[in-house]
Amino acid sequence: MPAESPDKLQLFPLPRFSVWRGLVWVSLSLFVFNFWAIGLHHWPAALDFEVPSRSALSQGHWWTLLTYALTGAGTGEAAQWLTGPLSLLFLILAAQLTEDELARRDFLLLTVVCAISGAAFWLPLHWSGDDSLRAGCTVLVLGLGSFLCFVVPDEPMTPRLFLALEVRPQAFFWLVLAVETGAFLGFELPQALGHPGVFQGDFYYSAQLGAMLAGWACARYLLRADAGDDFAPLPQPRVARPPAVPVAAARAAEQDTVEKSAPANRREVREAVDRILDKINTQGFAALSVREIQVLDDAKFFFKKPDKISNKNES
Repeated sequence: MPAESPDKLQLFPLPRFSVWRGLVWVSLSLFVFNFWAIGLHHWPAALDFEVPSRSALSQGHWWTLLTYALTGAGTGEAAQWLTGPLSLLFLILAAQLTEDELARRDFLLLTVVCAISGAAFWLPLHWSGDDSLRAGCTVLVLGLGSFLCFVVPDEPMTPRLFLALEVRPQAFFWLVLAVETGAFLGFELPQALGHPGVFQGDFYYSAQLGAMLAGWACARYLLRADAGDDFAPLPQPRVARPPAVPVAAARAAEQDTVEKSAPANRREVREAVDRILDKINTQGFAALSVREIQVLDDAKFFFKKPDKISNKNES
C-alpha cells in the first residue's frame, strides 16, 4: 500500500494551538462569570479565588498572583463593565502580535513574568490595607505591548482617532510609561502613604508599571541574546600540525643548507653581495634570510684575503 503524501488535503485539518487564544478564552470566561456573580447576584466574595490580597495569600491562594491578570473587570462598578471588553479587545491584539514573535513556551513565560511582576509591584503598597488587586487584562496588555515596542521598533504604530498619526513604538512606550508613572506618583502612592488628597479609589498603576518594566526587560534580554548569537565566532576547522622538529636539528639542517649554497669564488660572492644590497635598499635589512646574512659575513673573508682565495681557486 503506498504511503500517503504529506501534501494530501485533510477533510478536517487540526488548527495550530495558540496560547494567546487560550488566554483570551479564559479572560472572557472570567469576565462573564464576574458579570454574573458580582453584577447580577452581588457576590463580591467570588473574587477571593481570582485576585490577590493579604488575606487571600495568607489562606494559600497563591494562584491569584496569576489569575488576576485575566479577570477583565471585577469590581462590579459600571465603568469597569465598559473597560472590561475594551481590555479583552486590546489583549487579543497584543497577545496575537506577541506570540507571532515568540515560541509558544516563551510567550507563556512572558505572560507569567508580566503578571508576577505586576503583583510584586502592587502588593507592598497595599499590604497593610488588605486591598485586592483587580486590575484585569490591562496588566497583560501593557506588559505585552511594552515587549513589542522594543522587539519590533521599526514598525510604526498608527492610532486613528481624529487624525492618522504614526508613532514610533519605543516613543509610544516611553509616553505611556511617563503617564503611568505620573498617575502612580500623583494618586496611588499618596493614597498608599495615607494622604489620598481629593481623588480616592482603587488604583492599580503600580501593577501596570511592573508589567511594563517586565516586558521591557524581557525584550532587552531577548535582543541581547540574539545579538550574541549573530556575532558569535564560527568554529574553525582543526588543522593537523606538522610533527615538531627539535631546535638543534632544525639549526643543523639550516647550517648545512647555508654551507652547501655558499658562493665558491670571488665573482659569485660579488654577484651575491650585489643582489643582497639591492634587497636591503628595497626591503630593508630585516628582510634578509639567514643564508643571505651568512653570505655577507663570508664576503668579508673573501675580500680581506684575496691571495688565499685565488690560490685556493687555482688549486
